[in-house]
Amino acid sequence: MAKRLVPKQQRRRVHDRLAIIAAAAPIAAQFIMLVAMLVERRWMFAMMVVPGLIGCAASAALMAVRASNTTGGIDESGQINTVDTSYNSADTVSEKDSAQIFTAIDCPSWQTLALPPISVEPLRWRHIVRMWLHKPSLDVALGMGVSDVFRLDLARHGPHAMVAGTTGSGKSVLLQTWCIALACRNPPTRLNFVFLDFKGGAAFDQLARLPHVVGNVCDLDLAHATRALHALEAELQRRERIVAEHRCGDVRYLAEPPPRLIIMVDEFHALRSQLPDYVDRLVRIASLGRSLGMHLVACTQNPAGQISADMKANIAVNICLRVRDSMQSSELLGSTAAAGISPSLPGAAYCADGETMSPFICAQTRDMDALVDAVCSAQHFCGFPSQQRLFSPPLPKIARLEAADVIALTSDDRKNAVHANDADIRVPFALGDDGVNVNLTRLLLRGNIAIIGQHGRGRTTVLATIAAMLRSMPGIRLRHAYRSVRGMTVENVRQSVSITVNVTNTAPPPYPRTIWLVDDADELLDPLSSDALCAEFSQALHDPRVTVVFTVTSSRYVRVPEHGTTRIVFPTGDRSVDLMDGIPAEILARFAATDADIPGRAVLVERGHAMPVQCIVLQSVSESS
Repeated sequence: MAKRLVPKQQRRRVHDRLAIIAAAAPIAAQFIMLVAMLVERRWMFAMMVVPGLIGCAASAALMAVRASNTTGGIDESGQINTVDTSYNSADTVSEKDSAQIFTAIDCPSWQTLALPPISVEPLRWRHIVRMWLHKPSLDVALGMGVSDVFRLDLARHGPHAMVAGTTGSGKSVLLQTWCIALACRNPPTRLNFVFLDFKGGAAFDQLARLPHVVGNVCDLDLAHATRALHALEAELQRRERIVAEHRCGDVRYLAEPPPRLIIMVDEFHALRSQLPDYVDRLVRIASLGRSLGMHLVACTQNPAGQISADMKANIAVNICLRVRDSMQSSELLGSTAAAGISPSLPGAAYCADGETMSPFICAQTRDMDALVDAVCSAQHFCGFPSQQRLFSPPLPKIARLEAADVIALTSDDRKNAVHANDADIRVPFALGDDGVNVNLTRLLLRGNIAIIGQHGRGRTTVLATIAAMLRSMPGIRLRHAYRSVRGMTVENVRQSVSITVNVTNTAPPPYPRTIWLVDDADELLDPLSSDALCAEFSQALHDPRVTVVFTVTSSRYVRVPEHGTTRIVFPTGDRSVDLMDGIPAEILARFAATDADIPGRAVLVERGHAMPVQCIVLQSVSESS
């Protein structure tokens, strides 16, 4: 069946045929001259003609081979022929050659390249489901080459890639097309994405809804970016442990391998300038990621000087869109070809994999939101669960909890108190941040607890939260002391609630445990204080049946471990004071300049462990009792 070519391809074919004719004419002339010399027995002249004849024949043969590579196109059925056309990476491609190459490429939309027509399959999600049923693969179509569909297999050619191009060259479009192509080819159980966009979040906004995404960060929040890099390092270590436990060299050989993880970094140079200490984490991923199923795709405007030698040694695929000067193109491709790409051709690029350099134009998607919706519909149809996020956003500035949530959270604690004789009572009081994820944190009421912080930071709120959590727990006698105009006032908030005892158990019921909440205890800790409550307070601190939770404005009179080993410290912003209060230097380094001004932002310091927390603010505390 005859093939129908687009106009640009027709012009290119005519051009190639004329070039072959132009090369064949000198061959014919020299051949006639050779025959004439042989007839006249002029052997010397005949020998002089032979080299020229051979050279012309070789040139004509080379042109014929190049012309034969342009036989691809779009046939009458709408399918695109895939004949490989590439250049050796050592070849020199001039700027004029680049203009001619991309002029001959006519690139349709990505839907036309990779998806069946609407007339054949009106529901995109059904085609995606069928693709997910195949063996997972990273071989996807990204655009059109000189005469064929340009495909890239990151697993086979990579495992990592570098994308470079100046502003407006089409970098973000390339990343978007690449991600949606991979998502349509692989289910979320076999492929995950982490997006690190240091341009403000525009590149991956539409893709963030994909069920494959396990992390999405922009440069508007550098704290979030550092969490992502910590999480990636933790994920790398987790996969290393899995491979070591199964004694295999690659996750591909596991019976149930973890999903491949592709880390897309837009504006890599911004990451290097804003978080230079974290670049080595990505270099480690680049060096170890091949066998662990982790792939890095870094995008930058200027590759010169931005990529270290260690990282460059592990990146095999280099894609260069339009750049401003030939040095940038040579840095990535080993050729100045990308400098000749016209500004009027966004998406035009060269891809070098160390052996060949292939020109192509990246295909654009007509409706990204519709494609993302189709992927989500395919996930719902297949019943795939949502993928667990590798990391969460940083601590919020305020953490609110409704009364109904208090009852739900303390229900399990009441059961544990009954069956464990309230030996280990844990009450939820804050959201804790381990540097990667934010989770509800429970305070272990074992021994005394000091809450250190200035007025207005949330000390009294923490006491109110603990009291609300303890009011419905059995076997607890709750007392509250606070300073009033008459001095320290002590109230019995709630007497012990009876514990259901098994009749077959002959052991006596446990002695009711007392938890004493004391607000503003600075004067009670002062050795020179004359307060009448000092003696009782000191005795309670040394009584193993009493847990004292007290607040102070300074750690001046707090002795560790005599007065307790657990502390909730509200930072002051003064490094020396915070270190003296017990906050480790490593935790202080994670605090931003404004974190010390956030009410409720504190550090939980326990035996050998410290963690930033955002204390909970209860709503309708009185209703939770």
